[in-house]
Amino acid sequence: MNSSHTSDIELLAMFLVKGVAMELYLTPKPGLVDLNDCGSHHDLSLATMERSIHIIADYLDQLCRSLAAGEEFARQAAIGRRAEQAMLADLGTNTHKGYLFLSGLLLVAAWHAPSADEQSFRERIAALAGEFFAARGEQVTHGQQQRALHGAGGIVREVMNGLPALFDEAVPAYLAALEIHGHPKIASFAMLARLMQTVDDTTTLHRCGSMGLSRIRRDGRQIERLIAMGEDCEPFLHRLNREYIRMNLTMGGVADMLGLSYCYLLACGCLLGFPERHPPFERKNGHGNPSEGFSGAA
Repeated sequence: MNSSHTSDIELLAMFLVKGVAMELYLTPKPGLVDLNDCGSHHDLSLATMERSIHIIADYLDQLCRSLAAGEEFARQAAIGRRAEQAMLADLGTNTHKGYLFLSGLLLVAAWHAPSADEQSFRERIAALAGEFFAARGEQVTHGQQQRALHGAGGIVREVMNGLPALFDEAVPAYLAALEIHGHPKIASFAMLARLMQTVDDTTTLHRCGSMGLSRIRRDGRQIERLIAMGEDCEPFLHRLNREYIRMNLTMGGVADMLGLSYCYLLACGCLLGFPERHPPFERKNGHGNPSEGFSGAA
């Protein structure tokens, strides 16, 4: 691979780190760690999450070097396992376990995608996910238990389908809200609301079962309605946070997808305040043609 492709992947790694930081700092987020409090995660803090993001940055840097060296996918999967172990050893929690997996998969898929268009990228994500799970086999995890108990697809079905929550739900929701309201924070809450309605969140199921997942979906619809009516949704989000804390309800899978969505928006040049450059890949509009509004890079 040429140096330009390597630079694009390094830039994408930087956006993956920025994306998860933007997710952390978006406030308020019901049941999740943000600038106000730790939500329903009494074992976490803002400082712990920031330290976790540093581990993610180191992990993605190692992945970039492995890709540039031409190493096999099995080697990159091993780097991911070590990063997960380091996170647990250093922090006493694997708070960003899902994001470690998603960000690594996105980075490796971008490296191997045959072209810069979104469809090729999604197909490569799905293919790599299939290879990863076939090699790993079924493991007993909270996510696997909840998938079996509730018939939820979770992160496995999401990546095997090429991340529809990212490409078909979160990114379009952000762009539509940004066009209507002209404010990135409102668009961010619209993206959060859409993910709350569409992600099969196994952390939610683990904490509160199917009733918890139904609650999050219902609340996502209400946030979306408030935004559509031009009302301030933040008082409602603050109220939800208090209720989620009381219920011990959280949505870690939604948080992971939110961070990944911020990354993709950055990489496609769709977030305000970032200079233009050639993007690592192109976003396509609803008609399947490259959209000039999506092709400016971050």
